[in-house]
Amino acid sequence: MRRGNSGGTPVSYASVGMTQKPDIIAFPPEGFAGVESSWRIGSGTARYTQAQDALFTWGLQRAAHLEVDVLEEGDPTGYQGLEFDSFGIARREVEAGPEVSYSSDGTAFIQPGTVVRLSGLWTPVEDTRDFRVIYVMRESRRCGFALGTLEEIPVSGEEFFGLEWRPDDSVWAIVRSVTSVPPSRWRWALLPLIRLRQSMQLRANVRALSPARQG
Repeated sequence: MRRGNSGGTPVSYASVGMTQKPDIIAFPPEGFAGVESSWRIGSGTARYTQAQDALFTWGLQRAAHLEVDVLEEGDPTGYQGLEFDSFGIARREVEAGPEVSYSSDGTAFIQPGTVVRLSGLWTPVEDTRDFRVIYVMRESRRCGFALGTLEEIPVSGEEFFGLEWRPDDSVWAIVRSVTSVPPSRWRWALLPLIRLRQSMQLRANVRALSPARQG
């Protein structure tokens, strides 16, 4: 069943915003599997600012060798994603928010509600999938956004791409994925291959904002 979460384009799963929950990897929804990976990408204010600029302009995906095609821009005056409580539980949909933010070179940052097509990921063969930006989070020392799938096959769920500027001044890239593989007659054969491909993509994503990869 396809579930909508406002803003026009429906997503293919019910637990919208689940990657915000702090315990989602240990306790994913029934039928889902969660995995998280992190990678140190430097330290200091300049590194965090540079990585944030790249993160919110699809730099992580492009550095991970994915093709990015924005199909539908988010509306900063309309759908703003979800608002969460201190436990990471969605309380309500946000209908209005701040103006669009921009990177240091003037590129507009990703907005909630944006629909994007990514090519070259996840499955045993190269695949093209459409996703929706579920929420965007920007704080002084951590930031990120989540993509939700718009189709159930081959996998359905949500992935969070973020940054943390930790108290020791180190900057870390974080990728959190919570997905399910729908039942089918071929699930038993495809599941190991799909999970392997996901793991490989996760490692590529989490390392993508390293200075050497962005050079």
